[in-house]
Amino acid sequence: MDMSPNIAKYPRPPFTQAIKLYGDRAGSKGTFRFAGFAWIDKTKVILVHGDADSLSSAAEWRCLLRLTRLAHRLKKPIVFWNLPGVHRMIHERRSSLENTQAIQAVELALLQLPHPILTVLDETHDTLSVDAEPLWSDRVIWVGSPDTGVSEHEKITIARHPTDIAAAILASLCEAEALPATKLIKNRHEALRSAANIGTAHPSNSSLA
Repeated sequence: MDMSPNIAKYPRPPFTQAIKLYGDRAGSKGTFRFAGFAWIDKTKVILVHGDADSLSSAAEWRCLLRLTRLAHRLKKPIVFWNLPGVHRMIHERRSSLENTQAIQAVELALLQLPHPILTVLDETHDTLSVDAEPLWSDRVIWVGSPDTGVSEHEKITIARHPTDIAAAILASLCEAEALPATKLIKNRHEALRSAANIGTAHPSNSSLA
């Protein structure tokens, strides 16, 4: 796996530095708003910033898989920003064999990642995915005024103003990193099993074995 780096100024806070990673020689660059390394001061993460149109092709899922494996190898947490992962997973899984294989590979890699996964949902996120997206994540940062019940969710930290996001990410990382990797992985499996039982998600059998 060879991802060519390009130093780029990420256009928005709370990140203070960023290096965009492109796809390998076979392509699969993806159309994310940003994908690569990002820093909040000295804290380095793998950041994948998307929108409602992200993860609509097998190429993007393969790009996400490489980024997840990179996070595993470098022992870094992942931050998903407005990335409709679970929402797309449900709708794209059976669209083609290529998509199915790519999605299942990402699903398994995320479940087994021994480092924290955070999700940031800002004011532009798709509200239809709110119930599902936190399933993948160990902690969620909700930006703005929360909807009914959101502030009571044990995974969710509220950042009422954009200037609060950096502190919320760092605090959430600290909480998640305090847990052993086995606990993080177990929690993700349990969340997805519970979601499957109530119809929120439809994880593959291979993921939950």
